[in-house]
Amino acid sequence: MNTFFTYAFIIGSAQGFLLAFFLFRKKENKIANRILAVTMIIFSMDLFLNSLAVTGEIKKAPYLIGLMQTFPYLYGPSLYLYVVFITRGIKNFNKNYLLHFLPFIFVQIYAFFFFYFESESYQLNLVYIENQLPWHVLLVSYLTPIYGALYLGFSIYEVYKFNKELKGTFSSIDRHNLSWINYLMIGSVILWITAISLTLIQIFFGKEFKPELGSYLAISIFIYSIAYKSLQQPELKNEIIHHELEKSEPYKKSGLKEEEANQYLKKLLNIMDEQKPFKNEKLSLLDLAELVGISTHNLSEIINTKIEQNFYDFINSYRVEEVKKLITEDKNDKYNLLAHGFEAGFSSKSAYYSAFKKFTGMTPAQFKINKT
Repeated sequence: MNTFFTYAFIIGSAQGFLLAFFLFRKKENKIANRILAVTMIIFSMDLFLNSLAVTGEIKKAPYLIGLMQTFPYLYGPSLYLYVVFITRGIKNFNKNYLLHFLPFIFVQIYAFFFFYFESESYQLNLVYIENQLPWHVLLVSYLTPIYGALYLGFSIYEVYKFNKELKGTFSSIDRHNLSWINYLMIGSVILWITAISLTLIQIFFGKEFKPELGSYLAISIFIYSIAYKSLQQPELKNEIIHHELEKSEPYKKSGLKEEEANQYLKKLLNIMDEQKPFKNEKLSLLDLAELVGISTHNLSEIINTKIEQNFYDFINSYRVEEVKKLITEDKNDKYNLLAHGFEAGFSSKSAYYSAFKKFTGMTPAQFKINKT
């Protein structure tokens, strides 16, 4: 069993270092990718040290256990900063971001006084647990998954905000969406749930149960999957996205008078019916605002308050109605269902089927059958 974990950790570590190498070479989203690269290096170093613990080689340099036990305090802030840099389009690393790593520094200071200069038997006991660990050592260990989960929550909130901004600005988000980040968040959630669950089991079962092997096996799998997905993920064009987001200010109570808002609403609906701008798959809030002759700020307010939808759903609801019309009129089945979706303005099959299902409760094929 130990041989399996040893190979898993070593391979995972090597995979992480290789991924970091490719991330450092990426030109797009340079700072964000370098933050992720550093994160992968931390994961890899942690895995390698744990492979030494499994084989017993760590006994030759037990002071390294101090680093091994405190590396997890870097995971949460590192992944969070990567998400922040990607979603906000930040191009420069401000030294204030280093404040997120203060807990790691505090833990290192603690280790300086209570670990690094202790006897080898004391240091090795942290891994092999022959004797009862001091309460303060246990506290540092038990706080690790809680701290990581806290930063994971921050990361998920950043992704949520950005997805909301996208749907308030773009009618098609396939080219802009954060499927890669969403995948990273799902993997992180699974990772921290595993860590917290195993820690709780250790609390109840004591030293008889060692959660480290399960936790680090999860980290190995996490790195494997991240490496695989990162090779498939196209670059996120932050400059394009954030330039558009900056021009399209989201709705925040503009003070638009009721009568004026109703007039613009009527004009908006007439444009949608007569000019059918939704057929442009790249239609944005700014594009539509220019057609209506109104600011993006006020247009966003009207769509949110008067129609009670975000921009993305508003436009796609028209596209769905257009598809329904095209299917109904195509009595000789001259065009396939996907062609109708593209004709109506959808940019991808997944966006088309997802929106159609959302607004009609059925797939395009089911709708077609019901109409015949």
